[in-house]
Amino acid sequence: MPNAYETGQILSTTIPASQRTYYEELLLDTIRVKSLLMNFCRYKEDFEAVKSGRMTFTEVLDAAPNWEPHPESVVWLKGGHLDSRQVSLELEIHGDVLKYNDYADLVSYWNRGDLRGLIRGKLGQLVTDEIDILARNAFMDHPSGYFAGGKTSLTTLLDADIMTPEYVQDIVVDLEESNIPGVFAPEDGRGASIVCVTTPRVIRDIRFNSNSPWLDVQAYEGTGRIFRNEVGTWNGVRFIKSNRLMLENYGEVLAEGSLAADAAEGSGAATVDGVYTVGQPGATTYVTLQAGEGASFAVGDRVTLHAGLAGSPPAKGDGTQETKRIVAINGDQISFDTPLLKAHAAGTIVTRGRDVHTSLFLGGPSVVMGVGERPNIHVLPKIDDLQLINRFSWRGFLKLQMFRPEYSRVLYTAGGSLSF
Repeated sequence: MPNAYETGQILSTTIPASQRTYYEELLLDTIRVKSLLMNFCRYKEDFEAVKSGRMTFTEVLDAAPNWEPHPESVVWLKGGHLDSRQVSLELEIHGDVLKYNDYADLVSYWNRGDLRGLIRGKLGQLVTDEIDILARNAFMDHPSGYFAGGKTSLTTLLDADIMTPEYVQDIVVDLEESNIPGVFAPEDGRGASIVCVTTPRVIRDIRFNSNSPWLDVQAYEGTGRIFRNEVGTWNGVRFIKSNRLMLENYGEVLAEGSLAADAAEGSGAATVDGVYTVGQPGATTYVTLQAGEGASFAVGDRVTLHAGLAGSPPAKGDGTQETKRIVAINGDQISFDTPLLKAHAAGTIVTRGRDVHTSLFLGGPSVVMGVGERPNIHVLPKIDDLQLINRFSWRGFLKLQMFRPEYSRVLYTAGGSLSF
């Protein structure tokens, strides 16, 4: 007779069907409230797409007018031509799981059954972070991204290639000449404007270098819709700041090493800034680089651990990467400000590179989030021998993809230096 492992019943426990819709909606609300970039994406659901794994959007194009005059002898007109275009999305499975021991202090409040707190807390934030990164990556898939200083790639940007008011003005004109609806269709009572989502460093560069006044959001708050994290407006562009748009170490590689041994989750951190004691007792407080590579780095460097080839910066599609600040160096052993939250195998690249700042200029929703199955949570059964491990997971069948590239522009720059 088949056992529970063979039939799959060992993994079948989920939230009861009567509660699932409520918790799906709660999770979506958490994403909408906490997410930044998803709010600038179109959201489309097609639950039948679960069967095919594909969503297809078809659009009928406008007919072209013929303004030639017609002679009196014309009886029949040729007529305008209608045509269409379509975009297809191949849905992807996304998800993750949180696992904790019954005796871990971290989950004592979860053991009281506070599922709502769980969703709004760590699991909800985990989903939000992943979807926001997927949205950012989709915006970065723009077919004609711009690079400051006439450069042609992220790795060729130099420190001097920072955001200037001229770039903002040129992109505004470019969108206006393309008749983008977000520019000409008033929606918020103050007239239409372009939205720019960028980093705090880029906003600082614009404010310090602009010749016309910057208007802080407090000056017009209450006159219409204010976007989350909106800080002000300049030249008809409303600016929103988020560090999600800073691609740390994605530019030219300035220093590099690689792990000499596997590094487990929870390792790599020691006492930080003389204040914090981080990590769990017994965890290894450092990671080890190949012989002689510790000298390539300095305390205070922010480095990214990532997959790839030597000499290459991190890639946006690499979900294994994480960025840390170095707080101690002992030969080839380096310690970070927080423990590693992902496992990294020997040979993992450790890179300090030039930071790249992404500026998304949005005249309308250019990325679509296609959903075949909404993100939802699962409370999985304990299957370990001692019945100690709690598991909370989420799963969604979805895809964030560039949908209307003509509605947006993407500019990559370096960031101006701070004065200290």
